[in-house]
Amino acid sequence: MQSIDLHIQQVNEDRYASLGMFIPVCFGSVSLTDTTLGDFLLQNYKQALKIQLIHRLQLEQFEASTGFTAADFKRWHQEESTFLSLAKWKEPEETTLKVSYVEALEKVFMLE
Repeated sequence: MQSIDLHIQQVNEDRYASLGMFIPVCFGSVSLTDTTLGDFLLQNYKQALKIQLIHRLQLEQFEASTGFTAADFKRWHQEESTFLSLAKWKEPEETTLKVSYVEALEKVFMLE
């Protein structure tokens, strides 16, 4: 039992080391180092801005090469949301028939 506690304590220390946090297994208090936490948050913010810039450039290149616009993406998202909200309540009858047909064929092949 003690080895499990030590393992959990080590995992917690490793996990929260970059945050400057130390959480003992035995109901201790959480201590934060403002500088380390601030650095961590700053680096995450910078990374998010970089990702946003890269994806925006890629999206602009894609729009230019395909002729799609932001309005197209919004319309497609709305259409997909509408379809999924209806589809979760009832499958189209054609799809249900196709699935039933394939299941029946599988049963026939298994019996042969």
